[in-house]
Amino acid sequence: MSTRTADEIRADRLAKLGRALTALFAVTAYAVATLVKRSWRRLFPFYWVAAELAVAWVAGPLGLSWQTVGILALAIAATAAGWRARSRTVRAWRAAIAIVLGGYAVATVAAGGQAALAAHPTLTIAVPTLLGVVLGWPWWHHLRHRTPPAPEPEPVLIAEPADVLDPLTAHWQRRWEREVLAARVCEGTTLVQAVEPRPGVTEALVRLTPGTRPGPLYKSGPDVEVALDLNEGAIGWRSTGKRAWVKVVLVERSYIADGVPWTGPTYAGGRFEIARFADGSPGNWIVSRPNYGVLGGLVVGSTGAGKSRALGALIANLLDGGVQVAVGDPQNGQSLPAWKNAVDYYPGVDNSSLLGRRVHAEVMRRSKLLADAGVEAFDENDPRVKALGLCALVVIIDECQLILLPNTPLVALMEQAAETMRKTGVGIVLATQLPQMKSLGGSVRLRDALVAGNALILRLSNRGSGTTILPDDFVGDPFALQPEIDGKTTAGMGYLRTSARVGMLCRVPHLDESAAAAAAPRVPVRWNVPEIDPASKIVLPGQGTPAAKAAVSAGGGSAVDRLRAAFGAGRRSTTVVEQVAPLTPAEWVLACLRRGPASAQALLDRPDCPVEQSQLYALLGRLKDAGRITPPAQRGGPFTIAN
Repeated sequence: MSTRTADEIRADRLAKLGRALTALFAVTAYAVATLVKRSWRRLFPFYWVAAELAVAWVAGPLGLSWQTVGILALAIAATAAGWRARSRTVRAWRAAIAIVLGGYAVATVAAGGQAALAAHPTLTIAVPTLLGVVLGWPWWHHLRHRTPPAPEPEPVLIAEPADVLDPLTAHWQRRWEREVLAARVCEGTTLVQAVEPRPGVTEALVRLTPGTRPGPLYKSGPDVEVALDLNEGAIGWRSTGKRAWVKVVLVERSYIADGVPWTGPTYAGGRFEIARFADGSPGNWIVSRPNYGVLGGLVVGSTGAGKSRALGALIANLLDGGVQVAVGDPQNGQSLPAWKNAVDYYPGVDNSSLLGRRVHAEVMRRSKLLADAGVEAFDENDPRVKALGLCALVVIIDECQLILLPNTPLVALMEQAAETMRKTGVGIVLATQLPQMKSLGGSVRLRDALVAGNALILRLSNRGSGTTILPDDFVGDPFALQPEIDGKTTAGMGYLRTSARVGMLCRVPHLDESAAAAAAPRVPVRWNVPEIDPASKIVLPGQGTPAAKAAVSAGGGSAVDRLRAAFGAGRRSTTVVEQVAPLTPAEWVLACLRRGPASAQALLDRPDCPVEQSQLYALLGRLKDAGRITPPAQRGGPFTIAN
């Protein structure tokens, strides 16, 4: 039997008493909380009275003066009046409650606080309670007429976004996510809408995320074709005018695989259809725009790619639109024989070169006439242009690589003409079958001036050496096109740069050039400059004529020039000889060797070399056999001029 001391027994009893008191306090607190929670809305006005009596009761023990209680009452009244409410009436009602009960609290504290409550319970307790009931009547009325809260809508009534999409959009969204984005192609894009303008063609709207640029996206067309298992050139991109949105055209059924028939000219409003895209939409060649001028272009295609067919469609549409056409054919009439009697025709290399010189003179003459008339840009409908008798003129030179030799004065003339032709109503179209810059005389400026208007790039067989003639922003791979696909020829297929189908294959219509030329109207060309004398030398832009320079050197010109010549002053400017580059590659080689011995590789590495490697070695062999140069003593050594 264990025994406990009196202290242990007392401690045990105190512990039990503490647990009992804690439980009683918890039960009481819970009961009070439940009572307050369930009845505070109905007893809310009595809480105001209780707060007023509590302030009056504790003011004495806390040592609060009636002035302090008054300041507190004013602060409460100001807060009640300024607190956000549904109306000004509610704010005034709340302020009235704070002022009335606060005033009684101030009066009670000034009368003695607890002593006043004990001495005059009617005035200090009953009257504030009655005022609280009166002021609380609007509150009880509000509780009685309060509208029940509206039931919340059930979540099942909200339709999911996937059910709103049409089946076509949902189908291409799944394919875009599973086949394109999953292959890490076109990352940062979301397909949001798809429509089918014609059978087998889908046009989808794609949203770009921040940081995604349209430029690299346009060049990803071949990757999209591989991911979606589409034909070559079946993807085309369209700009929407907004940086964050682009349209992609997906072709599952090509409309150009079996060729495009010629249905006649379509010239209207300064543009016409020169090709048909794989989705069946027209590819337009832009000739002119209102108050903008006339545009030129560039046509490139290997042998058998359909370049002559494209030029025939171009000429037929221009004549149908009443545009004057002049054609230069350096191959003596073999390039475009059907159009000899339909346009102003210049066969042969010499005549084509003279045409280039004449169109330069025409551009300069028109520029002077339009400037004197106050015309900023050529427009056929402008009365001032009509008064001058000027009409749109397009000059087409096929196989331009035969006349635009690098480092020749004609290249500089064509540069200046192409850069200034738009506002004068003259357009220059150059065509070549070699995709190197040397086909344009090595002039990047000439290339950029032409492709700023139009550029039709057909199938190309060899990329070649040196810089390519394709523009820097060109989208497409004409070198990948084969002459035949599944036994069907690809003649006429290519890419149209200025179009609403970036990167999509197009095809030139198959026309009978002889029949088209016979049916085309005849539009005579009215030149404003005379024919160029073949014996005259080409004067580079910005330089004087040889006759003027000879007159200055012989003592002609102004008195100041004769005085400077008499004393030998300014002799450097008077003895300038016109810079005329060699007209043939042989003369270029001899001119280089006159400056000093040079090896074949050194000649080939010169930026102004007019021939390729094989042509240079053949030329050096002919000059050696003719005895004009001395071969090197060892292989790879320098050539020298023969004594």
